[in-house]
Amino acid sequence: MHDLSNSLMEPWKNSMTVAVETNRLALDNFQKLSTLQMKMLRSCMDLGIERLKAASEIKDAEGLLAFQAGQIEATMSLSEKLIDEGKALADLSEGIMAECSKLTGEVIGQSSQPLRSQVPRKAA
Repeated sequence: MHDLSNSLMEPWKNSMTVAVETNRLALDNFQKLSTLQMKMLRSCMDLGIERLKAASEIKDAEGLLAFQAGQIEATMSLSEKLIDEGKALADLSEGIMAECSKLTGEVIGQSSQPLRSQVPRKAA
């Protein structure tokens, strides 16, 4: 009876291993993505608050011109940060795809062998 339960549970062991690894992969990458997004959100918030403070300090026409120049600099800085974030996101996506491909390859390798050995052959 014990051998029967072990043989019935064997395919599930592989499935559970794959499920656990898939969940780990998803959680790790969700954490990386969340960190990346929170960093960008913080950066945008800081920039917005900085620009609001600069706007509140406008007293005359010269101050307005200085503020406008600061807006241009802020826009350039933000666009550079967005480019960097886009590159970081692309790198993260590339890493996720590589890990998923590796996991898929392992699953296919694990599942194909037991299936071949368990398929009954018909007598000729």
